[in-house]
Amino acid sequence: MSVVDRLIEWAKRGTAAPQRVLLYPTNSCNLKCVFCYQQLAPYDYSDFMPKQKWLDLTEELCKMGVEVLQISGGGEPMLVPDTVLEMMETIKRHGVCGRLVTNGTVWKEEWVKKVIELNWDNIIFSIDGPDAKIHDSLRGVKGSFEKTVRSIKLFRYYKEVYKAEKPLLEFSTVFCKSNFEHIDKIIRLAHDIGVKVITFEPVFVSNPYVHKIKLTKEQRIHFMKDIVPDALNLARSLGIITNLESLINLKVVEETGNLKEEIKSIKEKGKDADLIKKFPFIDTPCFEPWLWPKIEANGEVGPCSTNMLAGENIKNKTFKEVWYGKHFSDFRKAVMENRLPDGCSNCVSTHVPLNKKIREELITHLEKNGRKN
Repeated sequence: MSVVDRLIEWAKRGTAAPQRVLLYPTNSCNLKCVFCYQQLAPYDYSDFMPKQKWLDLTEELCKMGVEVLQISGGGEPMLVPDTVLEMMETIKRHGVCGRLVTNGTVWKEEWVKKVIELNWDNIIFSIDGPDAKIHDSLRGVKGSFEKTVRSIKLFRYYKEVYKAEKPLLEFSTVFCKSNFEHIDKIIRLAHDIGVKVITFEPVFVSNPYVHKIKLTKEQRIHFMKDIVPDALNLARSLGIITNLESLINLKVVEETGNLKEEIKSIKEKGKDADLIKKFPFIDTPCFEPWLWPKIEANGEVGPCSTNMLAGENIKNKTFKEVWYGKHFSDFRKAVMENRLPDGCSNCVSTHVPLNKKIREELITHLEKNGRKN
């Protein structure tokens, strides 16, 4: 079921399973990334859900019809390998698409083999520079670049040994003042070590230091005018899939950390009053609360990747009880009425054009099907 189909289900029935759920099985991390929320020491590391609860939750989400389960954090998932590997087994046993985000520094050879044998779908490695000097300075620990590249090469080697197409290996790259002029070198690195996809994200303002390293207006203009077009051509020539095209006109790169008003401005009131009346989602500034929740290590559940709801915890509840419960319903109602929480200011900036694309696809679908849905 596509994203559009799920939104139509919401409009028709008032219920639908999430399209994707973010799972954060641990907040523990072995790196000290300068742009990370953990710089603020926000977590009580003694407060976490036990392994069996994570396994029960994973089973529930798979049976509920979630299309994609993404294990990330929070912290580094592979610091709790027993929990994560069993979650991965459950996900693939149900035929659900599985993604895992990792800093890549603690992988063991046996884990690599197991993940390939599971036919896991995607492994996303956090790489923020083409070399150790840049990457390690941003990740806060010397030697992290070398360890991550080693893990990627292990995956590439055993995929060849097993003649396996999966998992697809990806980069997730946070760009800032330190590395935005080295995008081309990161693309070449990906090509050299067998990575097929790169997602570039403007640095997320999660602690005060980030204001020092996010792009200035002048750097943003230089990035979009001079760097992105050449990097896009390079990626295409090397067969690397990126999101660079969506960044060319992304003015919100500069507005990272101040996106609340930008999100509110994308409502399209009055465009088609009849269609909006039948399908209110068209006039919603953000679709994430209907599609992409996250579950933190301590059991707290958020309606999107940025916002959390006080008191919503699944330690003693099922996911369905939270997903269809009053707190989430009230949050969705507020979003539809353009009453966005302050957390939206720190939204991932590439989600803004993504929501616009979803809206366009939804309108096209409804018009193509004669508004009968």
